[in-house]
Amino acid sequence: MIVPMRYWIVVISALVLLAACAEDEDRRLEGRPGGPYRLTLQLDPGAPRPGEETQFNFQLTHTQSGRPVRELQLAHERLMHHFIVNLDFSSFAHVHHEDFHPFTDSDRTETRVRFPYRFPKAGHYRIVSEFAHQDRLWTKHFDIEVGAPGPVASVPVDSARARRFGDYTATLRVSPQTPVAGYETELVLEIQRDGAPVTDLELYLGSELHAAVWRDDGKYFGHLHSHTPRVAAIIELAHDRGIEPALRGARIAEMLVQLMCLDAELVFSGPTIPMRYVFPEPGRYHLFLQAAPKGEPELFQFVVDAVPFVEGIDTTMHPLSDL
Repeated sequence: MIVPMRYWIVVISALVLLAACAEDEDRRLEGRPGGPYRLTLQLDPGAPRPGEETQFNFQLTHTQSGRPVRELQLAHERLMHHFIVNLDFSSFAHVHHEDFHPFTDSDRTETRVRFPYRFPKAGHYRIVSEFAHQDRLWTKHFDIEVGAPGPVASVPVDSARARRFGDYTATLRVSPQTPVAGYETELVLEIQRDGAPVTDLELYLGSELHAAVWRDDGKYFGHLHSHTPRVAAIIELAHDRGIEPALRGARIAEMLVQLMCLDAELVFSGPTIPMRYVFPEPGRYHLFLQAAPKGEPELFQFVVDAVPFVEGIDTTMHPLSDL
């Protein structure tokens, strides 16, 4: 029996197509940790080059069924937040799909998120993606090498609590003065422009402040916002001993997500913005703080060292703000 040539052409074409699909699948990075949702990332080009545009393409699906995750909640005016940091902490970006184009019907149906980004230099980068679904926040992270970076280099760190950033001087006040890991810390950002207090802060993505936090080994990511009276009222639940601890923690998390999804109101027009944070483990933490004087987002970067608890150490927050 002689098999027609066109048969072999069809077979070979199908095999090539399958191989291409498998290769595309292999190029997809999978966000960690695992869990009920699977977030994949495909980069174009697959090997990003410093200074050249890279297209980020995400898809969010249910881990078990593989179906797209529908009805994401709009948290702080965006469906998904992405934080991109060089692990030497020399660069940082806070990026969203909506910054570049609206969601199409196809994007929403397939739960696809995309945007362009230029890595500023060769290095080891971590991308943290955050989304809200069913009144709970979820984060996934990806690690990417750009160029031929070699080992993570140590970059000189400015640990000053008052720093100059262009036209602005930013001061970070901390209480207790030396934060203790596992205990609540109050942080207050104070901003001046040309020596005068800034009083024209505007909301940026639904808050007076967005802060991204990492320990210097890239662990323990945190995303925090201004400590408004509404946030303070929710946090008070943490001290309500009449509620079972497990239920109390889940309820607080749920209420904070709901708060992020509400219409925002400006509480702090400047020059100070208070925050609260618990540094989970001892170590040096890098803080990237975003606020919007005159409605223009500005980035302020600080370093804070958290120490381990020892008997007799001061863990008391001495009020730095009116809340």
